[in-house]
Amino acid sequence: MKKLELIIFDMDGVLIDTEKFYMKSEYQIIKSFGKEVELDYFSRFCGTTQDNIWGNLKKDFDLPQSLEELKVIAKKQLLHLFETEKVELIPNIAESLAELKSAGYTLAVASSTEKPIIQSHLDNLNLSQYFDYIKSGEEVEHSKPAPDVFLAVAKDLNIPTENAIVIEDSTNGIQAAKNAEMLCVAYNNPAYHAVDQTKADVIISDMTYLTSELLENLFDK
Repeated sequence: MKKLELIIFDMDGVLIDTEKFYMKSEYQIIKSFGKEVELDYFSRFCGTTQDNIWGNLKKDFDLPQSLEELKVIAKKQLLHLFETEKVELIPNIAESLAELKSAGYTLAVASSTEKPIIQSHLDNLNLSQYFDYIKSGEEVEHSKPAPDVFLAVAKDLNIPTENAIVIEDSTNGIQAAKNAEMLCVAYNNPAYHAVDQTKADVIISDMTYLTSELLENLFDK
């Protein structure tokens, strides 16, 4: 019987306001190689793994460094930004998580970020208490927009995919949810330039709307 059991959250841009850190670090690195680029260029990579990001950047900017070298540079720069600039929660997300957890759903994180970084952010911002499971895109074969990470969460938890809803913000993440044949709620952060979220089943711009009532109504349609 179809029923809502599992809510899968992306992390960057959904739980934590970190997309700007990734874009800024990528921008700074590309500029350091003497390449001209606009910051908005990097929004296309939101929601994908470091292999995908730096594989594309290496090609697009004809970088001589190897993929592994670029990933090491990127991780060092990103961690520097995390250590020197304040990382904040998406407004009202903690209240939404508390309500959904109390309603009895299984909550999981499925992010393209490396697992130790996911865990560190969740611990530092007091979000770990809400989640039953964490899966990194680095642990599956294909990055978003492939459905691998969402399908892996459902399989690992032994929950049918049709009983899951995904909360995403990026175009790649939304497409991954639809490729997994899961319902998807998109969070449109009014603080950033809009991205294509048209394939989501519903779009919200305030996490106070992310309630069990909204999700159940969506699920019952």
